[in-house]
Amino acid sequence: MTFPQFNRKHLEEALFNPGDYVDYKKLDSRSFPKKMVVTYQSAPLRYFKRKYAGKYKILRFAGNHDVLKYGQVGLIRMTGIGSPHAITIFEELIAMGAKEFINIGTAGGLNEEGVFIADKAIRDEGTSHHYIAHGKYAYPDKELTKKLERTLQRKGIEYRIAPTWTIDAPYRETRKEIEQYRKEGVATVEMEASALFAVAKVRKVKIASAFVVSDILGKKWEPKFHHINVKRALNQLVDSAIETLRGKT
Repeated sequence: MTFPQFNRKHLEEALFNPGDYVDYKKLDSRSFPKKMVVTYQSAPLRYFKRKYAGKYKILRFAGNHDVLKYGQVGLIRMTGIGSPHAITIFEELIAMGAKEFINIGTAGGLNEEGVFIADKAIRDEGTSHHYIAHGKYAYPDKELTKKLERTLQRKGIEYRIAPTWTIDAPYRETRKEIEQYRKEGVATVEMEASALFAVAKVRKVKIASAFVVSDILGKKWEPKFHHINVKRALNQLVDSAIETLRGKT
């Protein structure tokens, strides 16, 4: 049988939902932004704080997370790793009233360095299968993805559009898998996108996703996490995501 163990689980109603948690925590959604930039690394957060100093407000959120609100757009840095953590916070952001999301971060590159926009994500994680029927791919919102593309084009940022591979086990990215997905045109590997796309579909919100390659999975592993071009590209994605969500495309 396919995962999860309970057949056709995605059709069943959950016992409780994110709105129940928001009510329990007494979180105030009245001034919460409807559009969100989601990131994972500390460098984009530091960049945002520098560039928009004096122009943003800090909104206390669940757990150890703050939302930095700049106009009608918020930015949050996910502090955990992988799909279960990401979708938990994502669900709570949606329960607070957020409707549009741009997910940005680093990813492994199956072929080369650069900036990539995901047009679909291989569901090699466990989380998405609790939300939608079993299948190979999950998809972002086409309209929001196109808007992000136009922003990158206008800003002169080089990028490519390609599938991404979302996996729960980064130390089990095998040579055979990498070879196969490279043949299929997959450009990146990360740990959240397919689950976020699945949740967005179920909750009827919009999401797009872009990555900066921070390490290459070639004949050997080539880490490039601390290269200045990676940090620069992440900063460019922060600005591009904010401009896209503010409607400046």
